[in-house]
Amino acid sequence: MRRVTALALCALACAALAAAQPSYWIALNYRVTFTGDGSALVEALFHPFAIDGRSLFGDPDVERNMNSSLTGLANYTLLMFSDNPRLLKHTPFIYEKRLDEVVLCDVANTGVLSEFKGAYVLSARVYLNTSSYVKPFNGSVFEVKVRDSFTSLDVRSWIDVIEFRLEGAKLLGYRWEPPFARGPVEAKEGYLLWVNFNEPQAPDFYVFVLEAPGFTYVGEPPEVNATLTAVEFDGARLKVVVANTGSASGYVYVRAVYGSGEQARKVYLHPSGSREVVFPDVQGASVEVELYSGSALLEKRVAESSAARPKPQPRPLPHLPLFAALLAAAVLGAVYFAKRRRRSAAKGASWQEPTLQFKNYNGKVFKKRGAPLPWPRLRSA
Repeated sequence: MRRVTALALCALACAALAAAQPSYWIALNYRVTFTGDGSALVEALFHPFAIDGRSLFGDPDVERNMNSSLTGLANYTLLMFSDNPRLLKHTPFIYEKRLDEVVLCDVANTGVLSEFKGAYVLSARVYLNTSSYVKPFNGSVFEVKVRDSFTSLDVRSWIDVIEFRLEGAKLLGYRWEPPFARGPVEAKEGYLLWVNFNEPQAPDFYVFVLEAPGFTYVGEPPEVNATLTAVEFDGARLKVVVANTGSASGYVYVRAVYGSGEQARKVYLHPSGSREVVFPDVQGASVEVELYSGSALLEKRVAESSAARPKPQPRPLPHLPLFAALLAAAVLGAVYFAKRRRRSAAKGASWQEPTLQFKNYNGKVFKKRGAPLPWPRLRSA
């Protein structure tokens, strides 16, 4: 049962234009039926009543006004099984009027339930293998959490009456969170019923371990296509840049796992956009960075801190003995030629080459400094 005035639901934003709008309360019950194919039929049953407790079921003005709130109620229903209803696979919602249903409500807020005959029913089938609140164990065994979506959005509200049924699925165990909340008022084979008269009594999550023969885990599909364009340390901080490589916008999750713990960030990416995510005080020699969208792991990288990286060692020169021999030869050659230049300079200062004179057969004198002149050619007799 969810008691909310029509004015609180939809008329506060346009009160000046809707002075004649009817005011009423809504008794709201939920029924969740787990089936053997791994899905859940979720039915929201609501019954309008006046402030004095009179039933307004069938009132045409109230019905027209309630029809404008169906989209919001459908969203509340999907939020019971997923953080992101866009990624949850389900059938189209069906809205109908049932005369044979009974809706329970604590009309006077005294802890006593009243029964209303007839209900407006909004229902859809949710495929649990795409729920973000499902944890697969093995084969057809899995855990599913059903969230009180009203409490998650406003702590002053809660689901007052919710029943769980099993048709083709087997219940292996159940619990609720937090543990100090109230347990089921009725529990028998294939059926559990919770009645919560106040917020402390109402669990935030109803948790079940089920076996369904037709269950095959799929997980949430990726909301966006993204990649890690940079992963680097800045001191003790880890900087990660995430880029959206597609045309759709949505959320991604960046998870950093290291020796002493882990950190995670939820980031919204616009089409072709990018965001920098900073993880402070990351301890450890290396960190594993994981990028998720939906239930899909898009990318994984390992980064090492500068303190953990080995210092580069100088590489030995190739053919070192050959280089050493060439270097020694070059040095010896330089020393040799330097000594020769000094010796030549010393000789040039104290000694000159003699001038040699020769007379040929006709008495002409030839002079040549240094080397002797060639002998004259003699004529034969």
